[in-house]
Amino acid sequence: MPYVDVLPIGLSEHLKAREVMTKYSLRPSDAIHVATVGNHGLQAIATEDEDFDKVGIKRLWIRKPSA
Repeated sequence: MPYVDVLPIGLSEHLKAREVMTKYSLRPSDAIHVATVGNHGLQAIATEDEDFDKVGIKRLWIRKPSA
């Protein structure tokens, strides 16, 4: 997949996700994403989910190229 990296999710992401769920009242799936972004030093996430605004992660929108 061009422009996509699949990152591993391990114990450190699980532990961080538990903290994030408690602190920001996020769903487990969102917390795993937040933990993965943070643990891998990423700057942003491609999503339309406004829940990520709670934790200060920059959200990117992917637009379809015009035809």
